[in-house]
Amino acid sequence: MKALKEVLRIFEKLTKIPHCSGKTEEMRDFIIDYAKNFGYEVKVDKAGNILAAVDNPKLCLQSHYDMVCVGRAPDIEIMEKDGWLMAKDSSLGADNGIGVAIMLYFISQKKALEFLFTNDEEIGLIGAFNLEHKIKSKYLLNLDSEDENIYIGCAGGVDAKIIYPEVKKKVYGTKGEIIIDKLPGGHSGVDIDKNIPNAIIELLKRVKNSAYLKGGERRNSIPVRALSEEVFDGNEEIEVYDEKYIHFLRGLPHGVLEYDFKYKVPSKSVNFALLDGFEAVLSARANSAEKLKEVKEYILAKAKDAEVEFEGEYPAWEPKENEFSRMLKEITGSELKVIHAGLECAVLKDKFPDVKMASYGPIIENPHSVRERVKIDSIKRVIENLKKLLKDEKWLENFSKE
Repeated sequence: MKALKEVLRIFEKLTKIPHCSGKTEEMRDFIIDYAKNFGYEVKVDKAGNILAAVDNPKLCLQSHYDMVCVGRAPDIEIMEKDGWLMAKDSSLGADNGIGVAIMLYFISQKKALEFLFTNDEEIGLIGAFNLEHKIKSKYLLNLDSEDENIYIGCAGGVDAKIIYPEVKKKVYGTKGEIIIDKLPGGHSGVDIDKNIPNAIIELLKRVKNSAYLKGGERRNSIPVRALSEEVFDGNEEIEVYDEKYIHFLRGLPHGVLEYDFKYKVPSKSVNFALLDGFEAVLSARANSAEKLKEVKEYILAKAKDAEVEFEGEYPAWEPKENEFSRMLKEITGSELKVIHAGLECAVLKDKFPDVKMASYGPIIENPHSVRERVKIDSIKRVIENLKKLLKDEKWLENFSKE
């Protein structure tokens, strides 16, 4: 399939351009030049969001162009194995680089659409929150979901920064290290129910006399590595955490707190994301504003002996079927679902309340980890289904009359 080959070629080119969250300037400039070369009007706002458009578009395609860099990333070496694309010792950036590549492909085909590329999604939906562009389309399709289903709702989230009073005691011994490393890792939302071991949790099971604790890589990923400077038998006087602090850490929540059996997805969860000395970060998610409030209250109760600061809160996207999502379901043969992760649709819906939205994308496994991979046949099906969607615009015209 010619289109698939071109999308993969574009994606490979994107992997050679550094675009870790917070450091996306080179990717921004590449996208701007690419769209201009095909005759699109391009606008860039202060947050680095890019809108490439033509007159009278009926549909907007949207993806974010930053990525979670884990392992060797942004030094990405693509590998293909058993029908999957992956990277050697790094995250791949298929989240959301495949969506970006598909959009650039349709730009190269000069489709009469709007293309919205948002910045720094992975570090708090910064681009979406600070979006200054206005779109003209009545329909928006986000390309950032990861299993070929049609998503019509998503979790909201917040990070809880927990600061415990600094109290240590003195013991006699010799310093050594306990290290938990090379665990699978994964996305703190979509993978939270997959029984992936958390390096911080595993470490806390093993420590006794620790002089220093550190673990985790990103707020939005399940920790791969954690270490303790442990004190073993010896004669040196060393300060270690007291038993109350270790007990406190062991009592902090991690995992699924509540499950939604209708949509077969967690509805409340917490990921113990980071630990550095007396500071910890938990990433909380919930599928409604009410449930997110409940999770925050639960964290406050569990961390009552410490100072808690909530940071980077973003809203949930309440699930609601519409003509657009039903049409996508008919074209793709997929189910309508809710994802336990943040999608920019939740923020964009507040900015564009009259725009009907859905999210759709190829199968991506283990995002935000060195095990990230994307299924090539799935990319092909997504491209084919998008072509079907764009081939006959009568349905769009009919809906526009409503």
